[in-house]
Amino acid sequence: MNPELMQECTRALEAERIRLEAELASFATKDPRMKDDWDAKFPESAPGGDRPDAEEQADIREEYEAELAGEQSLEVRLRNVRQALERIPAGTYGRCTVCGEPIPEERLRANPAAAYDIAHEPKNGF
Repeated sequence: MNPELMQECTRALEAERIRLEAELASFATKDPRMKDDWDAKFPESAPGGDRPDAEEQADIREEYEAELAGEQSLEVRLRNVRQALERIPAGTYGRCTVCGEPIPEERLRANPAAAYDIAHEPKNGF
């Protein structure tokens, strides 16, 4: 892989790792027992400590469920970014983890965390 592309991808991966961790930290806490696991915080109830009515409870629960879904998506992306960063010193970055063939530069520029060439990309996108 050309050194300029490697530097570009490394910078992009580090920036994305920082952004993802900050986004997760805005509504979740890192689980100290499990690497790359975050736990969404249950939203605060009504200001002033008043007990929320049924409608407010439903809104709070809906907000929490949305944060849970977002947490899971962000965790997967963060895991992919970390794994890509680990492949750099291992000398396997930029190669398909299935067949070992080089991942096209255009693909790495679009998604620096790509672990597969197009032929081996899992159907679910992860």
